[in-house]
Amino acid sequence: MTRKILFVAMQMSMHTVRWIKQIADQEWDLHIFPVNYLPVHPEMQGVTVHQPWRLISPRLIAKTALTNPRKLLGGLSGLEESQHPNKLPVHTIYPLLVPSPMARILNGAKRVRLGESDAQAPYAYGPRALARLIANLKPDLIHSLEFQHCGYNVLRAKELSNSDFPPWIATNWGSDIYYYRQFEDHRKQISRLLRNIDFYSCECARDVGLAHELGLTGKAMQVMPNTGGLDLAEIGLVRATYLPSQRRLIMVKGYQHFAGRGLMALDVIERCASSLKNYQIVVFSASPDVAARAEKLGISLGLNITLLPHSSHDTVLRMFSRARIYLGISVSDAISTSMLEAIAMGAFPIQTDTACCDEWIEDGKSGFIIPPDDINLIADRLLDAVTNNPLVDQAAELNWSTVQERLDQKVLKKQAIAFYDEIFQDL
Repeated sequence: MTRKILFVAMQMSMHTVRWIKQIADQEWDLHIFPVNYLPVHPEMQGVTVHQPWRLISPRLIAKTALTNPRKLLGGLSGLEESQHPNKLPVHTIYPLLVPSPMARILNGAKRVRLGESDAQAPYAYGPRALARLIANLKPDLIHSLEFQHCGYNVLRAKELSNSDFPPWIATNWGSDIYYYRQFEDHRKQISRLLRNIDFYSCECARDVGLAHELGLTGKAMQVMPNTGGLDLAEIGLVRATYLPSQRRLIMVKGYQHFAGRGLMALDVIERCASSLKNYQIVVFSASPDVAARAEKLGISLGLNITLLPHSSHDTVLRMFSRARIYLGISVSDAISTSMLEAIAMGAFPIQTDTACCDEWIEDGKSGFIIPPDDINLIADRLLDAVTNNPLVDQAAELNWSTVQERLDQKVLKKQAIAFYDEIFQDL
């Protein structure tokens, strides 16, 4: 029997792409309900997309109205313009045609709250549309990837459903539990979600314990990275080009938001400026305020600071293969995918203890685990990594062994398939 899986996920996220890609070649019927009107990531494959409407250009509507008005009356049967460059099959939840520019307006025109917290969804991509899709599609399994946008949406759709609700697995991304549990409204909503799911997955042992504390009654699945693994044969050739001690590049994570502390990272760079004159400092994933500050620092301190524009996954990996150090500061995270990519390519990781990096690296040996708010300590650790050649070279060897054991794409693909096989056996 062909199993039907409905993902409720951020359709534009590379994390979603990499997870689904692991199982796209199986004989399962995969579907995705997006979180908004934005196009599906161009590398997405093997899924059917369910939109509330068919996006279509106003020019095509006008042309069709003049040449064959019956097509407009026929709705989807006559108009097949897709906004998805990878030509994924797209089905609509409602028989509506919407001019492309209107989608942006409709996406923000009306929003619906998803529960006790302030989390919201565009009405057209909210729980009523999702509940209708579930009733019509009748999936064997619902899999929400992330809590605050996707999991909360499924929870509300379940509450709106009049019939039996399919088995549901919720995957915890990043800060979904670790950060949001500190807010009472989110804590209540998270607890309700955990009591309503049949299966739970995450990438940190830490978050399994937190889920049980907050009310998880379903089955906790094997802990594994949310973004799959890496092609070790391919990256092994690239990472071996330069010993970490020979590299003169520092990669700095530039997120500045509820969890990211890119500005703090730049404060650290400023404090260590006199020792970084011969280094190239590359800020990636930079928020606008971080980008502006980085440019000013480069000019005022005479540092070689550059911003890495939005780039392909391969480009980011190659940058890490040239980096001596990776610096990531946040007040909340799970593994931190960028840290995993950094250690895979030989860069020495300096990562805050608010991520579960202690499940991957050993402080002082294979990386530095730092607090998010002690600028003096972080600066000391950065200077140590800049000057201690044996430390960074030995750490690269230790981390490569860890990557081979726990981040091999081939191994994790098998684990992902076994992950669903185990669930289907329990149904």
